[in-house]
Amino acid sequence: MSFDEAPAEVKPRVLEDPRTLRALAHPTRIDLLELLVREGELTATQAGHALELTPANCSYHLRQLARHGFVREVEGPGRNRPWQLASLSHSWSDVGPDGQTSPAASALTGLVLDREFARIRNWFARQAEVEKEWRDAAFATSGLSYLTAEELAELQTQVSQLLQTRVNRITDRSARPPGARPVAVLAVAYLLDPTASGA
Repeated sequence: MSFDEAPAEVKPRVLEDPRTLRALAHPTRIDLLELLVREGELTATQAGHALELTPANCSYHLRQLARHGFVREVEGPGRNRPWQLASLSHSWSDVGPDGQTSPAASALTGLVLDREFARIRNWFARQAEVEKEWRDAAFATSGLSYLTAEELAELQTQVSQLLQTRVNRITDRSARPPGARPVAVLAVAYLLDPTASGA
């Protein structure tokens, strides 16, 4: 069965178990998950070639991801054993119910943020080499607003819904219009400390 025929669940999987959070908090495992999102089914050998790692290393990390339900092996031709995603996206909270969950979640959040910021720096370093239409379309914006907790939650919902309008393009390659390329979107909104006057 192909990746397009058996897409992963679109609804984010909520991660709450500290062992699961720790299992995901590894750069190679994050890279493998993204590679499977972008390429579909891959063997450990194919993943190793794409990530410039040994097949044995990729196989180990894929097995660890499978142990925690992130990926699964599927039937392949002959002796090939490709892997595919078991879930497309994940969410977690850094404020956990116990003393183990919060540190595990914070470690995963830190890894993901470091990775995203490195990719953003890479984009700005190489954007002069990219076609003008893509340079003009890309954006980074920052702003300050005063919101209630309810308004902030509403903003989160609106951004999530906007991103969901094209989520089918991840698993269904035929839904991608001509010229579509992979684009990273990072949306962050958070509470600031008040000034001395309370503003």
